[in-house]
Amino acid sequence: MISYGKQEIEALALIEPVNTNKIRIDADAYIRRAHELRSQYFTEKLSNLYQATVGKYLRNREIQLAKNALYNMSERELKDIGITRNEIDRAVEGRKEMEASQKKGFWTTLATKFMEAQTSRAAYVHLMSMNSRELADIGLTRSEIEAAVKGHRNYRANDNLERPSNTNDHRKAG
Repeated sequence: MISYGKQEIEALALIEPVNTNKIRIDADAYIRRAHELRSQYFTEKLSNLYQATVGKYLRNREIQLAKNALYNMSERELKDIGITRNEIDRAVEGRKEMEASQKKGFWTTLATKFMEAQTSRAAYVHLMSMNSRELADIGLTRSEIEAAVKGHRNYRANDNLERPSNTNDHRKAG
């Protein structure tokens, strides 16, 4: 085995230098890309600033002009377009129905859940008290009652959801 000392290794490195960096970095391309990204960033920031100030002002102005135009219409004209005078603000601003200003509290939610459970229980008891013929009239079997009360009723493969083709509905008495 050959052992090289520090002096021999330095001598070998001077004879044949090793190029460990074989990847050429295009610094100009990275600088151009950095300039593009910086330009995009500042353009986006200026656009957001414009929308937050001037854009918001212009939108509010358009909304106010639309409200004024609707308020100047007669009741008949408003009825023709399907709104009342009370609904003008909501219609122009695009808001949905008036939402409750407060969320339901714990006790209100608990009472609602209790009432739903009581209603569901009463429906179950009522359906269980029916005989098989009455259940068949409404399209249920006794085994489907619980699913129907919970709202999970799935149609069976043999349910005839379409009208039969062999009816004489197309014939008229004449």
